[in-house]
Amino acid sequence: MIVDHKEAGYSAYCWRCSDKGFHPHPQPSMAERLARLRAVQTAEATAAASLKPPMPADFNPANWPLPARVWLYKAGLGNDTIIRLGFYWHEPTKRVVMPVFDGGRLAYWQARGFDPKLPKYINPTIDKPVFKQGDGPLLVLTEDMLSAVRVGEVTAAWCAMGTSLTDTIIAEILRLGKPVRVWLDPDNAGVRGRRKYVPMLRAYGIDAQAIRSDRDPKLYSKEEITKFLWT
Repeated sequence: MIVDHKEAGYSAYCWRCSDKGFHPHPQPSMAERLARLRAVQTAEATAAASLKPPMPADFNPANWPLPARVWLYKAGLGNDTIIRLGFYWHEPTKRVVMPVFDGGRLAYWQARGFDPKLPKYINPTIDKPVFKQGDGPLLVLTEDMLSAVRVGEVTAAWCAMGTSLTDTIIAEILRLGKPVRVWLDPDNAGVRGRRKYVPMLRAYGIDAQAIRSDRDPKLYSKEEITKFLWT
């Protein structure tokens, strides 16, 4: 028999007799739900007001809620990679916090939530730096951090925390002197960013090309990422 502990309660299924059952958890009242939501919103506002990542931190993915782990596992990140990157679970905001380091110094952080009633991401209210991963003959610009981690397994990958390229980022790209591949998500924002920034980079004399795919870069295997870049 398999027993599954879900948010709504315990469910069970017997493989031998094909019988199943469900035992619900006591459900919170509307007042309790609103109080919990307000507590999370207050914790989010407090976190976003500081460059210092929110605490306390749980660095062991095995302890995290299932949606948080599945989000990272679907992007091909195992527990060892998650721990190496310094990602952690922050219970007061119920988010995965992802720090961004620059030369070993904490420069930024981003926190991803899973409650549809709340913003998907929160960040400190400062200019966004570049999240850099890997090295190689190509520089790939991605839209999100997880895609940069995955592409960084193959070559240099930078994430600008969105679809915007600042003058500072373009100056860094010029200094690096590598061919650039713009690989953003296939949604409307990603398509608009790709169409805008490939011509802009070319105007600076950069060897820039767009990569088009049906899914986000983070959802492909290492072998598939390599094929997208070199075929």
